Amino acid sequence: MLENFPLRDTTDELKLQRRVLAVAAALEIAKVSASASGRAHSDKVADDLRYTAENIQNLADAILTAIEK
Repeated sequence: MLENFPLRDTTDELKLQRRVLAVAAALEIAKVSASASGRAHSDKVADDLRYTAENIQNLADAILTAIEK
């Protein structure tokens, strides 16, 4: 997913592209997490969607920070 990730964000367009890819990666992580088995399906989906909505920005920020190191 991140194989074509721009390593430098020298322009606003590249900054936006990096952010979009980081959010896409974060959403993929959330999707895999939501598909893991556990509690009753409807409860888990509701909780996973709520958690994702509240935390997707933090996860995307963490992905960008990890790549920049």
